[in-house]
Amino acid sequence: MAPHPVIRSSILYQNAARDITLVDIPTSIAVAQGRSDVLLSTPPLEAPIEPKEDYRPKAQTPQAREPSDAAKHAVYKTLIQQALADIHSNVASEWCAPRRLLTQRPQHGDTMDIDDPEKELETQMREWAACEDSKGDDNAFDLQAMMASLGATSEHGATPIVAQGWTASYSAAREATSGTQVAETVTREPWSSSFHNPEKTSLHMTVSKEGQLGAKYRFTIPPHSTFFLGDTTQPEHFRTSFRRITDEHTLPRHFDLVLLDPPWPNRSAKRKNAYDQSGGMPYIKRMLLRMDLEAYMEHNALVGVWVTNKSTLREHVLGPGGLFETWNVGLIEEWIWIKTTTKGEPMFDIDTGAAMRKPYEVLLLGRAAPDSWTTMAHATNVKLRVIAAVPGIHSRKPCLKELLEEYMPDSTDYAALEVFSRYLVPGWTSWGNEVLKYNWNYYWANEAVVEARSEHKLPMRMA
Repeated sequence: MAPHPVIRSSILYQNAARDITLVDIPTSIAVAQGRSDVLLSTPPLEAPIEPKEDYRPKAQTPQAREPSDAAKHAVYKTLIQQALADIHSNVASEWCAPRRLLTQRPQHGDTMDIDDPEKELETQMREWAACEDSKGDDNAFDLQAMMASLGATSEHGATPIVAQGWTASYSAAREATSGTQVAETVTREPWSSSFHNPEKTSLHMTVSKEGQLGAKYRFTIPPHSTFFLGDTTQPEHFRTSFRRITDEHTLPRHFDLVLLDPPWPNRSAKRKNAYDQSGGMPYIKRMLLRMDLEAYMEHNALVGVWVTNKSTLREHVLGPGGLFETWNVGLIEEWIWIKTTTKGEPMFDIDTGAAMRKPYEVLLLGRAAPDSWTTMAHATNVKLRVIAAVPGIHSRKPCLKELLEEYMPDSTDYAALEVFSRYLVPGWTSWGNEVLKYNWNYYWANEAVVEARSEHKLPMRMA
């Protein structure tokens, strides 16, 4: 069977004003990475989900309700209903591209014998992200920790964070005229939690551990991408590695686009394992402020922060003393992602009373100051846009690179930083505890070996 043609856009529909867009999530990530293979997913949602009893909202007194929440929801609800009606009138087919489904076993060639590959990878990424000194005796002398406690950081002459016993092998593969893969020179070195791919093509990275049978993970690193696999609660490690990488490869130190998907409390049980949420929203806000992200923003940078649907959370971002004020960023737009079924119905009842179970999430978009003496304020008339997409794997959001690049002065020449990222993008810098997750070969399949019957209903059969 001949391979399917590569889809060059993840946009299935967009109105003339570009404020209503239907996006396919797996395709958005594959297109952003410039890949011709297929990102595997879970079955698309075919009917709305009935909330479980423990998610059903409790009866509230009038004093307990938050008027600002209700008013904001009313605005969103009207826009969402109008957007869904518009898409329905223009899209006759299902609201997502055909999906290839994820199985619970590694791809052919991987030798891991584990019950849950995803959890195993999450555990390994935490180990890879850890500092080498932390792997020894608990009472061992830790120079970095001591310097940090004194308020000092070592910006010059630092060595990368290394995970003991792990090595990384890098190689490039190009398609020969026959369509077969031609192996190139393999470079092997101790594992480092920070890396930049200077090549114009993707690199195949294999991370393995000496003397541990089966401990081998394969990833695809997009061209010109940079990753910092590390604990976001320790920004001094990022600063040190960032200076080293940018010095070594002559990379920009300020970004035209900064995108964050913070692990706000209760929004995803899975991500609690990767990010500490024990201190609630104040703890997460303090963590974000300690990152000093404003120091990495270019003048007029576009800044996006994903939020859930509580007014108190919005205040942490938009209110006095919030993230945007601290970063000197003014709100200009809000993008509402409505999660739908394949038939265009909201994932949950849009009027459900539980704020954390609304069928939508919001991306707050702002602009950084054009210079050091301008104080930014939120726009008087904030533009609202609606993005519809059928969810798949839990907490996997659509990649908005294709839409955000329209806001860049030059879509072919800009610098982007994504914090709490779960995959790499060509030309972008990614920082977080799970930056390699969706670059793991476990989640991908060669388009040429995928059978048509795997679409939607049946699990994909690995070669």
